[in-house]
Amino acid sequence: MTRTAVVVGAAGGIGSACVRRLAADGYRVVAVDADERVRELPDCRPVQGDCTAAEVLDEAFAGPVDVLVHGVYHWVRAPLEELRREDWLRVLDVGLLSAWEAAVRVAEGGRAASIVLIGSVQADRAVAGAAPYAASKAGLASLARAAAVEWGPRGIRCNVVEPGAVEIPVSAEHLAKPEVRGPMLDAQPLRRLCVPDEIAGVVAFLAGSDSAFVNGETIAVNGGTTALLPGELPRYS
Repeated sequence: MTRTAVVVGAAGGIGSACVRRLAADGYRVVAVDADERVRELPDCRPVQGDCTAAEVLDEAFAGPVDVLVHGVYHWVRAPLEELRREDWLRVLDVGLLSAWEAAVRVAEGGRAASIVLIGSVQADRAVAGAAPYAASKAGLASLARAAAVEWGPRGIRCNVVEPGAVEIPVSAEHLAKPEVRGPMLDAQPLRRLCVPDEIAGVVAFLAGSDSAFVNGETIAVNGGTTALLPGELPRYS
């Protein structure tokens, strides 16, 4: 029987990589995104619209779902004292509450399933000016643990993948600046940034049967950034 996977945030760099990987693994993929580029993705059923809208979720979850990948987010960059209440509400609505709403749709389907939430290294490490985004990503880990406990008896697993710096089109211009890229590479023991397919590979693992006893966990995919103490990376070779 063909399994169905819904990918929310499918038009982005990580989301589109997940669509490609899950389709290659034999899933029937429903790709959800407000960006019209979602309609150009191959091997999937596109649903264009805001994931915070009930009618968009109704269309995406028209039948039982075996895998949910939630990777959509909203970004507001400003110092804490300059943020507005509406900034916080929009970021949390898109990045956290929509994950909860989509996950509930999976649970209501009444079958065993795997939910994979795309977090961020910023859930654990602060970057100036990104507090709402970081808070939304940190909330995903708590959501995953709650879902694991409440829905585990139903055979529903929920886990988080936390990428570090990833080479995606939306950040390509920023990452190309030497003053940005240099320090980022210095903080990477592997001396490179992640690519979306590497995130999609971990997502595919959590979606499938090889991870059948992994539940309520957060898997960091950051090349060892969080293992490195501040300072110059030692060179022993």
